[in-house]
Amino acid sequence: METIRIKTGHQGHSGTDGFLSAKVVLDTCNPEPGRDGNMAVAARAKGTGVASPEYLPGVRLVRAFNTVGSAALRSEAHRAGDKVAVPLAADDDAALKIAIQLVQDAGFEPVVVGPLARAKDFDSGTPVMGKALTAAELRRALGMGS
Repeated sequence: METIRIKTGHQGHSGTDGFLSAKVVLDTCNPEPGRDGNMAVAARAKGTGVASPEYLPGVRLVRAFNTVGSAALRSEAHRAGDKVAVPLAADDDAALKIAIQLVQDAGFEPVVVGPLARAKDFDSGTPVMGKALTAAELRRALGMGS
């Protein structure tokens, strides 16, 4: 499994040249128009979960850890009571299982939102972005029930 951060504004291709092919990759990036230019506008329009595989062909992609800021990830890991939720989206069930375990090991509550196309529900600009929500709060905000 690999976790990488690729500066999205510089992606004509990922620069990975196939070395990540068939590997599980957690995509934590959020395309931002001010930083990444027109590519970010297009990626956000179609949804990052749909756009990212175009830049990382052949990887087993999971959208994860993109909604909770780094400060909250540091301070809220393994907290007592209801844990902070991390939304996940993937098209590969085996990759998703790995990501679920990683989220749990890191001290958070995984919330499987669905396939990569559903990652748009927790992209930049959505009501859940930047918030350290519990699983119940996240599911409610995403209209998933409990």
